[in-house]
Amino acid sequence: MGIENRKQKRIPFTQQILINNSIMLNAIDISEGGVYVHTDRIFPSGNILNVSISMGVQKLNLKARVQHCQEGIGMGLQFIDLSPEQEAGLKNLLTELETKTSVTTKKRILIVDDTDAVRRMNKSRLILDGFTVLEARNGVEAVKILQAEHLDLVVLDLYMEPMDGFKLTALIRQMPQHKDIPIIVFSARSTPEVIEQAMNVGADVFLVKMTTSPIKLSENVKALLKR
Repeated sequence: MGIENRKQKRIPFTQQILINNSIMLNAIDISEGGVYVHTDRIFPSGNILNVSISMGVQKLNLKARVQHCQEGIGMGLQFIDLSPEQEAGLKNLLTELETKTSVTTKKRILIVDDTDAVRRMNKSRLILDGFTVLEARNGVEAVKILQAEHLDLVVLDLYMEPMDGFKLTALIRQMPQHKDIPIIVFSARSTPEVIEQAMNVGADVFLVKMTTSPIKLSENVKALLKR
């Protein structure tokens, strides 16, 4: 959706919605201005779609314009021509979602590393500190999670197969729903050239594995999320 709509408060919204009464897509987040969904199809920018959102036994039917669409990543939809009844229904949905989110949702961290022990050790610390932690063994697994889940921060290694951390970081910065997400690079290789390359493709913080304990990693996560 447009820049003005992405600035509106987005609320995690991970349920299926119906497009044009025939296509089911997984939503990722929603705001007063629109909804962001994951899709493997191309919908041309400017197209007007019918969007049906389930609200218990009722459905909220809205019109939306395609703002942008990246095949395999996602699509931003801007709500248009809402009647007063539709505006009220949308507002009720957002209020309900926000209430549930504030009560039940912890910050969600994705750890991407091809070493099981590294993931396990740091996941345990982050869970103890009140985070929800998802895991991926490489960049390809991470992309699938990023497409399907609402996340608050990513911790990633650099040297993985088949997709390394440099490519993954650059791809995350191209995802509209995650382009501003904090990214911590957590790598054993820390030459000035490696650090510079990681920061140039979009990393926020570079930490050296050998000198960064799980507690120190968690402290950096908290600082980036202002906890």
